[in-house]
Amino acid sequence: MPDTPPTVARWLEPRLDALALLTGYPVRSEYKMPGEPDMWPKADVIAVAPATFNTVNSWALGLTHDFVVGVVAEGIGKGIPIVAMPCVNSAYVQHRQFERSIAELRAMGVQLLYGEGGFVPNQPGLGKPKEFPWALVLDAAVDAMCT
Repeated sequence: MPDTPPTVARWLEPRLDALALLTGYPVRSEYKMPGEPDMWPKADVIAVAPATFNTVNSWALGLTHDFVVGVVAEGIGKGIPIVAMPCVNSAYVQHRQFERSIAELRAMGVQLLYGEGGFVPNQPGLGKPKEFPWALVLDAAVDAMCT
């Protein structure tokens, strides 16, 4: 099910209809109103990628001001397997909260593809978005769904 933060939804605006057609479900970037039916079936697995510095820290702290963070925070409680791959630069990871957040999410059962065998932070300004290791995330999600 497509789930995007509001900013990403704006970036992907021209592609949202195609994404909904591909998945068969509406794309959501905001919480639904109380009493509105949930249009999505229960997820078999959740993949969170690329997970920003803000997403990782908000999620670990339970700050669900963003829809995506609310979905994944609730996913932990629902027992849905979750695979996440942060995408942050090496300056952000110097903040002490980031490593605490990584440890906290792992302790809650989230499979984090970070460090050796996952995403390795780059120097600020030297990121290569086209080289983001999507295959690692997708393979791990399939594996998590099958176990």
